[in-house]
Amino acid sequence: MSQAKPQPQTEKTLCPSCGASVQSNTKKCPKCHSNIEKTLLVPNPTVATNDFLAEEIWNRKDPPKYLIYHYSSGKVEQASQIDLGEVDSKGRKIIYTPVDNDALRKGLVIVPSTLTESTFRQVFSEIDEYSQRVYDSCSRDALIKLLTRVTVGSWFLDRFITNPHCDVAGAGKFAPIIPIRGPSQSGKNRLSFLLRILSYRPYFEMSTYRIPSLYRPLDLWQGTLVLDEADFANTTEKSELVHFLNCRATGTPLSRQNPKNPKVTDTFTNFGLTILTQRKPFDDNATESRALPFYSEASDKHLPVIETDEMLKEGLSFQNKLLYLRMKYHQEIAIKKDSWIDELVDHRLIASLLPLLALSRYEPTLKDTITETAKAVQKLKIEEKTNSMDGLLVNYFWEKISEGLFKHWQSNTHFFLDQGGVEEQDDREHLDCKPLTTSDLALHFKWSSQSIRKAIKSLNIASSGLPPFIKEGGKSYRVIFFETERLEKRLKEFIVDYVPKSVFQTQNLVGDRLVTEVTGVTVSTCDKENSAGAAQQKREEEKMPLLPKNAIFSSFDQSSGAGIGQKEKEEDNIGCGRCLSSSSQRGNFTVQKNRDLRDSRDPAASKALFMYWHDASGECSSCIKKSEYKVVTPQGDVLNKCTPCFDALKRMFAGVEWREHHE
Repeated sequence: MSQAKPQPQTEKTLCPSCGASVQSNTKKCPKCHSNIEKTLLVPNPTVATNDFLAEEIWNRKDPPKYLIYHYSSGKVEQASQIDLGEVDSKGRKIIYTPVDNDALRKGLVIVPSTLTESTFRQVFSEIDEYSQRVYDSCSRDALIKLLTRVTVGSWFLDRFITNPHCDVAGAGKFAPIIPIRGPSQSGKNRLSFLLRILSYRPYFEMSTYRIPSLYRPLDLWQGTLVLDEADFANTTEKSELVHFLNCRATGTPLSRQNPKNPKVTDTFTNFGLTILTQRKPFDDNATESRALPFYSEASDKHLPVIETDEMLKEGLSFQNKLLYLRMKYHQEIAIKKDSWIDELVDHRLIASLLPLLALSRYEPTLKDTITETAKAVQKLKIEEKTNSMDGLLVNYFWEKISEGLFKHWQSNTHFFLDQGGVEEQDDREHLDCKPLTTSDLALHFKWSSQSIRKAIKSLNIASSGLPPFIKEGGKSYRVIFFETERLEKRLKEFIVDYVPKSVFQTQNLVGDRLVTEVTGVTVSTCDKENSAGAAQQKREEEKMPLLPKNAIFSSFDQSSGAGIGQKEKEEDNIGCGRCLSSSSQRGNFTVQKNRDLRDSRDPAASKALFMYWHDASGECSSCIKKSEYKVVTPQGDVLNKCTPCFDALKRMFAGVEWREHHE
């Protein structure tokens, strides 16, 4: 366990010879006249060594003391001071003493009063009974049970680090935030009291904008933070409170320059469970991802309107029992950081439950509690993240995917489309679409285009280095690219009840392409080139030279051997989906012709083939420069490429076969 920053106290000390209380700056004892060694009293509520564990206790009357538990013998003793034989840089002997200040005396901090033997099973059973008497969960007992277990786990959070040499700031440890949310008089404070009384050395504070009033005392007490009325006007990533909470969850100390000496940096220990009450979620996604939220509801039961003396007395008794369990099993417990929980994908939720997995060695029912409730917590966390800016964008994109409003661009990269009107042409319905841009999103969400571009960039749904503008239907658009594998990760993070790989199954992803079924009479016209009608398309096809009948086409997917035949069958289903317009419609090589050509190829051929020839007609499909090449992909897409874009495409697919076609 990390030690608190030394805070000198120079009032009194004890004579090492006779035990008399003397001034700390006295050189000789006035009683026995023996020399008094210079000492430095360091207040610290916990002293942990390889041989014993000492925790501060207080009977609410006498000065606080240390309760010392010896691992080897199980012996328990009390002491007013602890001398480990350490000295500071000035040669003064360091003496550890219990913390005795107004925060303790006036009830802001709760510490045990003694040691009471118990077992994990007995304590959890008593906690469940106590919870039902003091708080009405409104039929959500399983979730309350999980939160109380997580709170009990706060007594062993220091076991994330068992080797002091591996104690690195912000790494190797995690403590969740438990925000209790709801309107006024919905029972938030009562649940906060319940969790507070069960947590490790809770420090209580009301809403405060002065963050130093939080991290300074917690650097000393190193326990649980219980913050009431934590509704702040600004909870974005720029908020000092949000910065403090994010650092606290990962054990990152806070550093501040000393106001008296700017050359000196003061560092404050900052790690532990955080319990707070608030009305609305955090605006910062990072903070929300560290939270295990619970929404409290007003109860119809006639519970005591304020905590009774019996509630307080029974609640404080849990501190004594949990102290016994901490001392008895402290050295044995090791948190296995590489553990995973089935059916959970939220990494930070799993990290929050790691201490419980360690305790399940002593109480196996903890695994059942995790299995029954953790998925509900994960769903609740996703619901919260859905309302964030990132969540709204990802849900909007998922709607576009579900409606087929996307289009293949190059390789495994697609871009979203925006639906227009439905027009009738040649006795068919034509769905007019155009590329979706950030300006469209700005109109839809009433946000600025700049903030939307930053949010999309942070979502990382497409590779870097893609062109900012592409040519589509004779116009330049700043499209929103996405890659299905990258988008899949965001869907699992922000879509409620999302089934993994649904984006592949729903749209029938074949290799690196999204494919939809043929709709019959509905034809997608998602670009101006298709909207000109079949006559214009025929004229364009006549300009293209035909490839030899023995031309070879293979899948983008570079799997080998057994998967080739299956991929060819799947590729035969490629068509004009509800709003997926194949770029092959704009050229000579249609999907049907590609299929015929593939049927005649060598079955042993498994290497993708790109055909190209010089053609200066048209504009580059990637930029607005004049086209120099025509390129036919293995799927039959005909691309116009200028020389720089053509060279870039060849570098991107350097492992495939490139063959120049001559008329």
